[in-house]
Amino acid sequence: MVETQQIEEGEVKLEVPKLENFKTSPKEYVPSQTPVFFNPIMELSRDISVSSLRSMSKGWDDLRICDVLAGVGARGLRYAKEVDGIDKVIVNDRTPEAAELIRKNIKLNNLSSAEMKKEDANLLLDNYPSWFHVIELDPFGSPVPFLDSSFSAIYRRGMFFVTATDTAPLCGAHPRACLRKYGSRPLRTPYSRELGLRIMIGSLQRRAAARDVALEPKLSHATQHYFRAHFRAVEGGRRADEILKGQGYISHCYGCGRRVSSRGMPADLPSECECGRGFEHAGPMWLGDLADKEHLREVIGDLLTRDFDLQKKEERLLRLLMDEAEGPTTFHDVHEVSSEAGVSPPKFKRLTSQLRDRGYIALRTHFSDTGLRTDAPMEVLIEIVSG
Repeated sequence: MVETQQIEEGEVKLEVPKLENFKTSPKEYVPSQTPVFFNPIMELSRDISVSSLRSMSKGWDDLRICDVLAGVGARGLRYAKEVDGIDKVIVNDRTPEAAELIRKNIKLNNLSSAEMKKEDANLLLDNYPSWFHVIELDPFGSPVPFLDSSFSAIYRRGMFFVTATDTAPLCGAHPRACLRKYGSRPLRTPYSRELGLRIMIGSLQRRAAARDVALEPKLSHATQHYFRAHFRAVEGGRRADEILKGQGYISHCYGCGRRVSSRGMPADLPSECECGRGFEHAGPMWLGDLADKEHLREVIGDLLTRDFDLQKKEERLLRLLMDEAEGPTTFHDVHEVSSEAGVSPPKFKRLTSQLRDRGYIALRTHFSDTGLRTDAPMEVLIEIVSG
């Protein structure tokens, strides 16, 4: 018998496993060790997902949604309650304890559009008798085992929302695991989290393209322990080919910190940096925009009409995403650059002002509080930091 408590999140009430440990020691709370998976830290992600789906599905009727790995059902039930135009939300988890809590939570919220399933995720997606307009894939670990069945089940103009929590391989801590799962080589750099998110996106796009599905990133972010991406899924080999043109590699110099982007698969990769040291290469990965600015603007607009507990934090994140959406690929850590120059880090405002005065792009990034996204070459950065 699972010991539970009732909480409220968004517009739903949820029976969830006891959160006593989370309240007293949030850093020691391990969702995977609870009888039924529920992560309270992901409330921010769930709030943003609701507003994102509301924006992406505006004007749609009879939406069919599948929350593939639902745990207590928080995401799927929030979509059923808070998104317009819903016909059916399948809330699936194959563990008996989770299925029982999902059943209770559907009844608790009086959601006639929600239906509990207790099936293997891949079998459910492969055998469901109709397309899903929205597939929500929020696994513990990597989404890779569920991709092929997801892309076979998604509507030709559908929406694919996906999470990856295996950030260590993606960020370069376990390069062989990253190569096995995502078909890409990571690197450990000051901007590893961006590389990891781009590797994840690129891998999903290549897997979808094999089924003539193009994944267009509408919103993506790296927050706390997870990577998250919202895609528009467009059917068609021609569009998938266009997406693949945005794939490529990042070449990094561990001597001076210089980095070079090379589009194409295979790409003509540089072998030697200007400083004389050899480049190391990461990829293939997605080198295009990580988000759609117009979509982010709509998500922020929807978010501001809501009464989410984390609204201010969510708005700040979304505005950072919008600022950097069309910025240069990769960012610099100001502290790392200052260390290279042998000086103390300058005021961020002064640094960005001087870069812009010289005609360069200078933006903050959500990946790091000390990160600077700029198209200025390394020697210019060091010169300004040193001055």
